[in-house]
Amino acid sequence: MPEGARRLAAIMFTDLVGYSSMTSLDEGQALKLLDDHKSLLRPIFQKYQGTVVKTMGDGFLVEFASAVEAVNCAVQAQDSMRQANERRGQNEKVLVRIGIHVGDVVHSGGDILGDAVNVAARLQPMASAGGICVTRQVVDQVQGRVRYKMAKQGVRELKNIRHPVELYTVEVPKGLTESEEPSLDPRRIAILPFANLSADPNDKYFADGMTEELISTVSRIGELSVISRTSVMRYKDTVMPIADISRELSAGTLLKEALGRRVTRSG
Repeated sequence: MPEGARRLAAIMFTDLVGYSSMTSLDEGQALKLLDDHKSLLRPIFQKYQGTVVKTMGDGFLVEFASAVEAVNCAVQAQDSMRQANERRGQNEKVLVRIGIHVGDVVHSGGDILGDAVNVAARLQPMASAGGICVTRQVVDQVQGRVRYKMAKQGVRELKNIRHPVELYTVEVPKGLTESEEPSLDPRRIAILPFANLSADPNDKYFADGMTEELISTVSRIGELSVISRTSVMRYKDTVMPIADISRELSAGTLLKEALGRRVTRSG
């Protein structure tokens, strides 16, 4: 992303609970547990399209393009930590706090800046050990798009944050597995933006028009629920896997087409 560019993002902060105390008791074991912790979480961030902006000792700052992916990632991370703890001795168990907020961020020198980052940083300590704390902005974006319950915790003043923040906790189901993902209704359809395979860049407007017309036409079929043009257009030219798009949009059926132009040359 260009330096200084501003965009909307979901920001996650994680923190290993009691790491300083672990270090003072057994530095070698603490370092091993920290390495195990990072090795466990990094693939989960990657799975949900999260970008690790930086690590801060025993914590991560992670950026997501989608609040849905951020929440799903957080739940998967906490469940994976729980399963790892079940295999560890009593003195080797580790817990993580996670905070998530949505807002504008600015990229600068390999870092991200902005109120969204500051709020997420202050939010993370509000989570319980092994828990996830999110703001109302996150809840508004994921409502009906994730299967986890959100419990309102009230409005709080956060240090160095101008306005009070409405906080929620996310339920972390025990024994979460991929197979438990709810089946998606095939009657809920997402018609993704037509890809322009033509050499003529002007054809992109034609491709967008075809997308809009198809959405409008299919929407007239009463038994189907068609996702809005506004929601699908953000996936234009994306390389995100179809399965991830389906999960984000809660769509059981996705239609993806391409527009090309046949060129005929005479001898």
